[in-house]
Amino acid sequence: MIDLCWNLVDDPDGEALRYRVFVDDTELTEGILGDEPGYPGPCVGPLNLVFERSYTWHVQAFEVDDPTRTSPQSATWSFTTMRDGVSQTVFADNFDEDLGWQVSGDASKGAWIRGKPIRTKDGELLAQPGACLGGAQCYFTGQNEGAVPDQADVAGGTTILTSPAFDLGGAAAATVQLGRFFYKSDAGPGPRLAVDLLVPQLNKPNEYDAYPLELLATATAGAPENLWRPREYPVCGPPLRDGSRLRISATDAGVGLLEAAIDSVVVRSHDDAVVCGAGEGSACDPEAGPSCPGELLCCSQGVTNDGIYRCSAPVPGLDFADPPPTADAPGNGPAGCDAPDLIVDAKWIDPIFTVIEVKNDTCELWEGCVGGLGGRRLMLFTAATPNIGSTDLVMGIPANHPELFHYSACHDHYHFDEFARYELFAGDMLAATGHKQAFCMLDTVSWAWGNDLPKFDCVNQGISRGFSDFYDAGLPCQWIDITGIPAGDYTLRITLNRPRPDTALPVLNERDYGNNTVDTVVSIPAP
Repeated sequence: MIDLCWNLVDDPDGEALRYRVFVDDTELTEGILGDEPGYPGPCVGPLNLVFERSYTWHVQAFEVDDPTRTSPQSATWSFTTMRDGVSQTVFADNFDEDLGWQVSGDASKGAWIRGKPIRTKDGELLAQPGACLGGAQCYFTGQNEGAVPDQADVAGGTTILTSPAFDLGGAAAATVQLGRFFYKSDAGPGPRLAVDLLVPQLNKPNEYDAYPLELLATATAGAPENLWRPREYPVCGPPLRDGSRLRISATDAGVGLLEAAIDSVVVRSHDDAVVCGAGEGSACDPEAGPSCPGELLCCSQGVTNDGIYRCSAPVPGLDFADPPPTADAPGNGPAGCDAPDLIVDAKWIDPIFTVIEVKNDTCELWEGCVGGLGGRRLMLFTAATPNIGSTDLVMGIPANHPELFHYSACHDHYHFDEFARYELFAGDMLAATGHKQAFCMLDTVSWAWGNDLPKFDCVNQGISRGFSDFYDAGLPCQWIDITGIPAGDYTLRITLNRPRPDTALPVLNERDYGNNTVDTVVSIPAP
């Protein structure tokens, strides 16, 4: 955690000043919760930042009485955070820039291209995603113009994507992370996606030995890989040498359809070989059945689901009905992975019904929170999201996760998309939907220890263990548009942290996803 500090300036007319602070051109803002924009200075923080990340930042002074009167922005400063002490990044690419990957192979169509794919379905199955996993661009096998599934799938051979070189010499172990999508329609042998590490041969320039990291060859109908899935591959057997590369090969002689995509590649060298061991801290695969010895659990690591799993000792969470007496006391809930755990506290759901007038310039229209123009009838309700896990949910500043936030020019702050999904059911039939684009995640109040002070706010975001984040009825998009819905009894379903479209896993890492949904009976009165 760090503070960002700057020198204060004086207004020549003696006006009172405050300061806007920008990190990676993203303003640190309290969203709609702040009493006034900006900060008094000379510091803002403490801020949680991610390891091994370079940041730029600057400040700009403005008059308190007239915020439109501003100074020129300060010089832009930069800094890089330290490594985590266990590993270091030797190569990273989210494909938003061209870092020099090479495309080769003998496929007659479906060669790897960099861009944004078009969502394509082959019957009922997704054959190509409609967006990249991380940034704005990724690599995928042929652009399906018009979403025609067999227009540009791999056919006639193999298309090969080879990374620039990276250095692994001197490392005790290595890991390779990437997000991948795979669709194969035909169950026969042949069509496949292969991920290999290429290690340069000693004393033989431009010659490599290939070491397989993953091979996907099962038809998607039998093993649904046709969603974005983050994966990590431990590199434990191959020699670790400078000048290594990654090779991703998609092969199909032309029988059926084969499509693939990759994104968000990260290669790390490790100081020790713990990740390759068989005990605590070793890499594991939750889909491979029991893969950790003894009582160790295979646990996802990090704030977001990046496909990194390690064997970890179980840790108790919090008993929501009867928490321990203080925050310093050990957890008294069920044992599980050491991670946050978000739930919905249903007792705060108390619907309020109102009508708003929606015009062409209404923010909520552009954010998809209402169904149209004119008078819209809304069901407003409060959603409280306690963290009953064993540790804090730590997001930090929005610049830590640019792929998760988008800037709303209408609301003039950043949104974390799809934090919560709202659905209204009439019996088993879906009658209406809504969603919450969280402008921040913060400690509103401690449900466990009433006198504890919050740690997280809109600037340095997160939800502490034992705290709840509240989205009060009446906040933007904190509703379902029920225009035209008849009076009667319905079921309101609130679901937190659902997977985003075309992705396999929820964005945020939690110890339990089975408690993210709450159903509540609500009665809609006649208009």
